[in-house]
Amino acid sequence: MLRVLHCLYDDRENPWVGGGGAVRAFEIYRRLTDRVDATLVTGNYPGARDETIDGVRYVRVGSPRSYIVSRWTFTRAASRLLAEGAYDVGVVDFSVYAPVRLPAGRPVGLTVHHLTGPTARQRWGPLLGAAIAYAERCLLRRARWVSVVSDWTGSRLRPLLRPDAWVTRVGNGVPDELFRIQRRDEGYLLYFGRLDLFQKGIDTLLHALALLVRQRPGLELRIAGRGKDTARVRALAEELGIARNVRMLGSVSDAERLALLAGATLAVMPSRFEGFGLVAAEAMAAGVPLVATTAGALPEVVGPPEGGILVPPDDPNALAAAVAQLLDSPEQRAALSQSARRRASAHFSWDVVAQQHLEFIRRIAADFAASRSPVRP
Repeated sequence: MLRVLHCLYDDRENPWVGGGGAVRAFEIYRRLTDRVDATLVTGNYPGARDETIDGVRYVRVGSPRSYIVSRWTFTRAASRLLAEGAYDVGVVDFSVYAPVRLPAGRPVGLTVHHLTGPTARQRWGPLLGAAIAYAERCLLRRARWVSVVSDWTGSRLRPLLRPDAWVTRVGNGVPDELFRIQRRDEGYLLYFGRLDLFQKGIDTLLHALALLVRQRPGLELRIAGRGKDTARVRALAEELGIARNVRMLGSVSDAERLALLAGATLAVMPSRFEGFGLVAAEAMAAGVPLVATTAGALPEVVGPPEGGILVPPDDPNALAAAVAQLLDSPEQRAALSQSARRRASAHFSWDVVAQQHLEFIRRIAADFAASRSPVRP
C-alpha cells in the first residue's frame, strides 16, 4: 500500500480558507483507503486537532494564531515534512501564497488548481504582483510530476515547467446526492463558495444585485461560505444600499447546502479566475440554473449553453442582464436545469477522479523507483 503525504493549506473546517481544494482531497482519498495510506497535512487554525475522518488521516501543522501566521508556519512545517518524512509519494496542492518547497531527490508531485501570476499585478499592483509572478515561476520550475484540474490550466502551465516535466489531468467530481435533489424554486439567488472578494468576484455580484433590485426590490441573494473577506462583503453590501437584500449564511452543513441548492432559483458564480470551478459543477448536478463568467476553466466546465449562461468577468451590467433574463423566463430555467444535470452526470464523478489521482501517484512512485535503480552494463 502506497504511503502518501499530501500537503495543502486548505481544510474543510478552516475558517479562513475552506474551499474546493479541501473537498477534493478528502473525496479522493476516502475512495482510496484500500489502496493508499494517506496523510493530509493542512494548515492549523483555532480549534483544529489531528484526526482521522473516513479513513483519511489529518495532521494540522503550523500556528493557529492568525491567517497570515498560519500560512507562513504551515509552509515551513510542510516543507520540512516533505524533506525529512517517511513516505512513498508526496503531493503538494500548489499555492504561491503557501510556497511549500519541493525537496530535491524525493518523489513529490504538484497538483495545480490555477495560476496566480497572470492576475497578480491586477490584484497586488505592479511591483508586488511582479514579485509574486516571479516566485510562482521559480516554484513551478522545480516540479517533475504535475497534475492539473483542467485542460485550460494545463495549457497555461506547460510553458512555466521544466522541459521534462510530466503533466496529466485529474479533474473534479461532485457528490452523488446532488443528482437526487428535488428542485423547489423559492425565488432567491445563491452564491456558494469561499469569501474571497477579488478571486471570486463577489464585488461584481453585489454591484449587479444593486442594478437588479431597482426593478426587483424584493430580490434576495443568499451567500453561503466563509473566508477572509466576510467583513468586506458585508461592508460593500451596506455601501451599495442592498444589505437588506443580502443574507449572509456563513458556513453551512451538508444538509443545509442541499436545501439551499434545492430552493435556489439561480446560482451565480462571478469569478475573476478559476482553475476549475467546482461550485459550478455542483450547481449543474443539482439542476440549478447557472450564471457564471468566462474566467479561466469555467467555459470548459459549464459547456454553454448546456450547463449555463456565461458572461465576461468584472462586468456587473452583463451579469445583471443574464440573471434578469433567466428570472423572466421560467421555461428557459427549466430547460437549463435538465441540460445542466445531464452534462454534470456525464463529466463529474468522484470515483473517476480518484482513479485518475491514483494513476498520478503511481506514476510518481514508478518513475522515482526507476530513477533509483542501478544501470546494468
